[in-house]
Amino acid sequence: MSEEIITLDSLKNTENIEKSVSFEVEEEETHLEFKKRLNKKVSEFTDEEKSTYNKLAGKNKRKIDKEEEVNKKSEEEEKLNEEQKNNMYNQLFVLKQKFPDNTSDIHIDKDMSLKILKEKKSLILQIITTKNSENVVFETLLLVARTGERGLDSFGVQHLNGYANNLMDSKEDIIPILKEMVDLGDIDTSMMTPQLRLMIIMSSCAVRTIQENSDKKNCQSAVDVLDT
Repeated sequence: MSEEIITLDSLKNTENIEKSVSFEVEEEETHLEFKKRLNKKVSEFTDEEKSTYNKLAGKNKRKIDKEEEVNKKSEEEEKLNEEQKNNMYNQLFVLKQKFPDNTSDIHIDKDMSLKILKEKKSLILQIITTKNSENVVFETLLLVARTGERGLDSFGVQHLNGYANNLMDSKEDIIPILKEMVDLGDIDTSMMTPQLRLMIIMSSCAVRTIQENSDKKNCQSAVDVLDT
């Protein structure tokens, strides 16, 4: 077998030189570090070097884009959290001003975390609910009484007519008893949210309005009969 003779012309051949040169990309190397290590201009890169350089540049761009996306998402979450904190603080401030009894000792601060402010809100609402629960229970009793009156009246039974009015006249005597039952835990007030209390009171007012309008209609009918 004849041995290949290396001549000066073969060494000057760029193609032979490119084939003889080999390189490895270092771990976590950027395209700029790769260019610096090769120590030549991009225009002087071989096709393989250009391909590696472009791949590293694309990888670096994707990394930067991902970091920017993560940072943007983090900033948006922080902004949303700050808005929720401000809204929660404002709600608590209003509640403390509107219901100062037993809530004045509850400290709130704008620098508190959203979690802490939510816990403060739950505590304040629990205090407010417990404090006004006996009135809500009383309104519930009136609602049941008026509903019972209307139900029996629709069947022509009027034996309970005026029962709700008699309960209302005895409110000052009933409220302390209900309060004592609430304090002793005989009446569960955990479900008496502001929404439920509003619904009970509005329902009671609706039934009372129906009864008053019905009474007016009956009175007018009686007047019309007398006039004929």
